[in-house]
Amino acid sequence: MAAMTPRPPEWTRTAPVKVSASREMQATADEVFAALADHETWPEWFAALSKVERLGEQAEGVGSKRRVHIGGRVVIDEEFIVWEPGSAWGFTVYESSPRLLKSLNELVTIQTLAPDRVRVTYLMAIDPTRPVGLLLRAGAKRQLKKNLGSALEALGRRLASNPA
Repeated sequence: MAAMTPRPPEWTRTAPVKVSASREMQATADEVFAALADHETWPEWFAALSKVERLGEQAEGVGSKRRVHIGGRVVIDEEFIVWEPGSAWGFTVYESSPRLLKSLNELVTIQTLAPDRVRVTYLMAIDPTRPVGLLLRAGAKRQLKKNLGSALEALGRRLASNPA
């Protein structure tokens, strides 16, 4: 595993590269947050992920950690820097293999529109290495946005078919 530069929550909104997607969902803010906090089930709705596991003693909240596997090649260790039940959830990456980026934060915000309807916004904040920066300018940013949108759509379908 290679070290990355962990960033504080406020960096997420000022990062050099940002990719985001938003979707409205038929769910409550608490249902969405519970799905986000259920780390091991992420691969069921976020197609890019093959496995997610908790790390360390702390199960949830700011300071808790998890390991994410993307396919069979990429492993990312994340530490939660935002944990506001029903409102916001986010992490910074502190190690990855291989090291493709300098820094990566992700933030999910949940906005209540009605008692059973929310807008969920997923923001990726990236400080890329030079080669990845070139890829992002060449169209990879569009693909990341599409992947985030697809994941949110799948999460929305999952929550609509399995209400709490």
